[in-house]
Amino acid sequence: MPDIEALQPTLVRQFGQVIAEGQLSQAYIFNGQKGTGKAQFAQWLAMRLFCQNLQDGQPCGKCPECSRILSENHPDVVWLRSDAKSIKVDDVRGLKQEMSKSGVEGNQRVFVIEGAERLTPGAANSLLKFYEEPVPGMLIILTTTAKNQLLPTILSRAQVINFPAPARSQVIEQLEAAGVTPALARVAAHLSASIEAGTAMAADPQFAQRIERVLALVDQLAAGDPAAFVAVQTDLVPLAKTPPDQEQVLALLAQAYADALNQHYGVAGVAAFGEEPRVARLAGTSGRRLSDGLAAILQAQIRLRQNVTFQSATEALVIALGAAG
Repeated sequence: MPDIEALQPTLVRQFGQVIAEGQLSQAYIFNGQKGTGKAQFAQWLAMRLFCQNLQDGQPCGKCPECSRILSENHPDVVWLRSDAKSIKVDDVRGLKQEMSKSGVEGNQRVFVIEGAERLTPGAANSLLKFYEEPVPGMLIILTTTAKNQLLPTILSRAQVINFPAPARSQVIEQLEAAGVTPALARVAAHLSASIEAGTAMAADPQFAQRIERVLALVDQLAAGDPAAFVAVQTDLVPLAKTPPDQEQVLALLAQAYADALNQHYGVAGVAAFGEEPRVARLAGTSGRRLSDGLAAILQAQIRLRQNVTFQSATEALVIALGAAG
């Protein structure tokens, strides 16, 4: 686990002051790129509330309370995380039951929902009661990489905290120092700010294959090749068996379109795919087509989380990308 005081020193300082002044809100949304320490900060916040031996206003990390929070065995710090594409009503049922109770060992309780953008509308709506009428001492934290995909009713009832990412060039340097090739380091750094996640990504032999298949699809789309539709089943589906792999494929496609859009308008910056000629060909199409394409990819990512199959969502996306602009 990264040192959250080093990763997000400003937020640590700000929240330490908020707690000291008794101004902590009852609901927060932690929004930011993967690897920016949202879950780690939620854990730090819980320790800051429960620690029995604060050191200069910071949790000690060693007392019984901190130890139980670090091992996720504290009865008053409850986590909800899922590897599924979506978080459904059944998934939050147990959490809601816990939310209805008072603290096991005190008055304070902390509830953390990771990947909250994957909450179905039904699951999100079922939590609204606890936002509107929270039990005293309750703190609800939602972490997300896409706050715009949360229900407006959830967003309006919580304080949004945006987690800044480290400079991408710094992440790339650290990945290369860890032995990742420059080409893979650039792509991985655009998908996650975490060095640990980036090195694991690059170590997966299918990561490079997914990049190549996505770039081949981009080339077909730029050329208006009807074979792009068939490529979904023949080239992408075999490399995207799990929900995380499927999300990664769509994230790679989104990044290719973002690179092309930046190149089209001459926006400077580190491109995920460098000077890849297939992205350059896509950049030669219209700006409207590229921006519409990015919007279509976002919708495909949402549909994927709504239990539409990867093949169906991606085939519909390819049709939309072919028609964009």
